[in-house]
This record gives sequence, structure tokens and C-alpha cells, in this order.
Amino acid sequence: MDFLIQLIGFVGLATSIAAFQFKKHRSIVLCKMASELIFALQYILLGAWTAAILDGISVIRNTLYTNFVKRGRSTTPVIIGFGLFVVVTGFATFDGWPSLLPIAAKLLTTISYGMKNEKLLRFITLPSCIMWSIYNLQVGSLGGALGDTLALISLLIGIYKFDIKKEKAC
Repeated sequence: MDFLIQLIGFVGLATSIAAFQFKKHRSIVLCKMASELIFALQYILLGAWTAAILDGISVIRNTLYTNFVKRGRSTTPVIIGFGLFVVVTGFATFDGWPSLLPIAAKLLTTISYGMKNEKLLRFITLPSCIMWSIYNLQVGSLGGALGDTLALISLLIGIYKFDIKKEKAC
């Protein structure tokens, strides 16, 4: 069973890494949605309920974001609503100081994934990757820790490729 749990984490890892190599909001958010769904399953199997519930919430949140952005609507109501929901759910499932990490990380991604500006999305997501890496080490998700570390590297590459390199060309 432990092998299967870690294997699930490595599948989540692949989708998490791929997300930040896309330029457009919809592709980034949909890929992260797949990653969060896979990691929610892994967290359930690990008994890490705060992270499992928060990742499940994120799948719904990201679905709304892609629909709102596609229709040209403001994502502010979704950001506020899901931000509050993350805090309430996070503290309802609170299981010691490590639980604060996914709560804070989800708040950051709730804000960043709701932004139509991909550059801001990438920059605001940076600390989230670090928080998730630390949390995953705490709960024993090796795939999650490695995935978030690699996602951080992928995010930095995406920032360079789409944001920094683009600014240097101007």
C-alpha cells in the first residue's frame, strides 16, 4: 500500500511540474487542478485530512476560475469565497502547526490562480511551493515533497521564460 501511495504522489508530481510550463491561464489552472485531485487522493490515503480537503476544494475553485476567466468575468467573488472557505475548513481540520502550511499555501494559490495576469499568478505561487514541500515532508509524502520542489523549479523556469526573458527583449 505504501508503494501505491507514493506512486500516486509521483503521478501528481508530473502534472504539477507540467503546469508552469504553460503560458496561458486556463492551461496552468487546469493542469494544477489535475495535480490537486491526484494529491487529494494521496493525502486521503496518508490520513492528512487538512491537505486532502483543501486540495479537493481547489479542484472546485479552479473549475470556477477557468469558467469565470473564459467568460471575462471577475474572479474576485470566487477568491473571497474560497479564501474564507479555506480558512474555515483548514482550522476545522487543524492537526497541529504543520496544518498551517497548507492553509497558508492554499490561500496564496486561491489568490494567484484567480488572477488573469499569468505573471502575477506565477510570482504569488512561489511561496506556496515552498510551504507544500515542507508540509509534504512532515506528513511523509515523498512524491509530494519532490513534486513541489520540482514544481518550484518549473515555476522559476516559467518565470524566466515568460516574464523575465520577455522583459529583457523589450
